[in-house]
Amino acid sequence: MIVRRVDGGLEALAPAKLNLFLEVRGRRPDGYHELETLMVAVDLYDVLRVAEGPSGRIEFRCDDPGLPAGPENLVVRAAERLRAASGTDRGATIELRKSIPAGAGLGGGSSDAAATLAALDLLWDLRTPPGRLDALAGEIGSDVAFFLHAPAAVCRGRGELVEPIPAAGPLHFVLVCPPFGVATAEVYRRVEVPDRPRPIGPALEAFRLGDPTALGASLFNRLEPAAVALAPALGRVGAALATLGPGLLGSGLSGSGSAWFGLCRDPGAARKAADTLRTLTQGRVWVVSCGP
Repeated sequence: MIVRRVDGGLEALAPAKLNLFLEVRGRRPDGYHELETLMVAVDLYDVLRVAEGPSGRIEFRCDDPGLPAGPENLVVRAAERLRAASGTDRGATIELRKSIPAGAGLGGGSSDAAATLAALDLLWDLRTPPGRLDALAGEIGSDVAFFLHAPAAVCRGRGELVEPIPAAGPLHFVLVCPPFGVATAEVYRRVEVPDRPRPIGPALEAFRLGDPTALGASLFNRLEPAAVALAPALGRVGAALATLGPGLLGSGLSGSGSAWFGLCRDPGAARKAADTLRTLTQGRVWVVSCGP
């Protein structure tokens, strides 16, 4: 996440995320599922502009009319939660420009919330201890804390327990978002929790070594069969990725979908894959990367 000063306030770049590995290890007493996931942030960003609010209230605007602008929006929830926890009476105006599709498993709402916490903490000069900011993030949403530690981490619990890890080298992806979303809660209701969870070790080791070939062979998402059963058109997107040839090292669904990604050998292979996918699918296609 990038937060920088601009004329009149701050600008925060809130990245999308991909799940390179996602295992469901069980169902918790609180109704959530116990997860173990390797997540990376990629260079597809929402942009937030944050400034002092002379009214003393949180005022929020978004360029996507399909998103709620009230207290149910994660940006508003994050701002109000930080305001209450800090005891400040200062306000803010927040403008959000969306590029990350909603309902795609890319974490856009969670990333926006994390960017809000980081930007307002700086704007209001709160100097909140990192552990406290993580705790607030966990109260707002399962993936929010990850984005405070991006670009890469292993996340456990319901996603709020974050272990940052270094990226050994850049990774290049083609990303496809179909023109429909998938209901996350319904995907989790349909998922089959395994008796013996798949270990994260091979994917994590390949990531730490910067070995994209080994990582491509280790990509995994336990939610994928449930998501495809719920929305069979997702299977056609996955099949289109499978036709891309040797430049594609592996592919998978991000989160509960509907976005798919392909890990590519290099930037040229990613651009070639994107050109092909634009003719094979009706979805939006991007070339993205993560790492140094």
